[in-house]
Amino acid sequence: MGEVLVSIIVPIFNVEKYLRGCLDSIIHQTYSNIEIILVNDGSTDTSYEICMEYEKSDKRVILIDKKNGGLSSARQAGIDKAQGEFFCTVDSDDYIEKDFVEKMHKQISTEKSDICVCATREYSKNLSRIRGFNQNVNSPVHVSLEDLKNNYNILLGRYYMSDSWNKIYRRDFVKNSKVVFSLCKQYNGTDLLFNHLLLLHLPKISVLNEPLYNYQILENSRVRRKNKQLQKGFMIIISRIINEVEKLNYSKIMNNQLCCLYVNLLRVAAQDVFNSRSNSKELKSEFNEFLTENRRFLLENQRLNLSTKQMGTFSLKLFCHLIKSKSSRKLIQYFRLRQMVLGSINKNT
Repeated sequence: MGEVLVSIIVPIFNVEKYLRGCLDSIIHQTYSNIEIILVNDGSTDTSYEICMEYEKSDKRVILIDKKNGGLSSARQAGIDKAQGEFFCTVDSDDYIEKDFVEKMHKQISTEKSDICVCATREYSKNLSRIRGFNQNVNSPVHVSLEDLKNNYNILLGRYYMSDSWNKIYRRDFVKNSKVVFSLCKQYNGTDLLFNHLLLLHLPKISVLNEPLYNYQILENSRVRRKNKQLQKGFMIIISRIINEVEKLNYSKIMNNQLCCLYVNLLRVAAQDVFNSRSNSKELKSEFNEFLTENRRFLLENQRLNLSTKQMGTFSLKLFCHLIKSKSSRKLIQYFRLRQMVLGSINKNT
């Protein structure tokens, strides 16, 4: 019995500096029965020309050229084209180990799972660290309704469900779930929304605690994120998760978990506001607008009846309390204190 086909999807937009390194790591995989779907998402540099070189030199390469629509549309275009029994998606400024597909395919096939997650090496000019799994993380785990009720947020963190590039997926499972990449390009959270929705469909998840994916931390990634509206994007994400929960008739069991998730995402967005504003007057104005948007959203989504008791950590309980107090001054104090505490921790480690 021969190797089954695995599809590797690479969304591409203006990455001429890194693209060859990424593609070389893919074409030299030890697992040979792959199709490599390059999705050029309207690049204006030489990325498209580089893609054409690889398409001409390797018959496994399939090139899709489309107008710029953002990461979600590029990922989904690749998935729609994929013919493999399994698929994975690699960011075009990263690279994978030569046995990434071989080991991930073996794990997901042996354990008959729907999703397999591997450890990641994060790196930059001055950094190299492994992001892996605790020893008590079982593999495989078949997510149950009871898990969604009690551990949805824990599972999201445990299996890195905000990322797609460190995973391989069973294509039929994704297709049957009807979950697609759908977040508009002006918002962050493309992978987050996709995987958070997939988890609601009770996948069987495998773990491979080897750093097979190499994620590059770029200096300009923070600048790109500041230009996006995190709070509004997270509200869209929460709304779509709520819709999926209601469609699956999970509303009665998921409310506390959804409230926790919303507050956690809200804090990420508030932290981004705090990080991007040094002027106290400007920061207060931004937080006032932030709190107004939060009140509007909660009025439209009254099932999110926020309570400090629902929050899993003291820090999140405190943040939830401050959100309910509607005080921008207290929020500023919270993040200044948090900055000091985290700074002290980082200094001592």
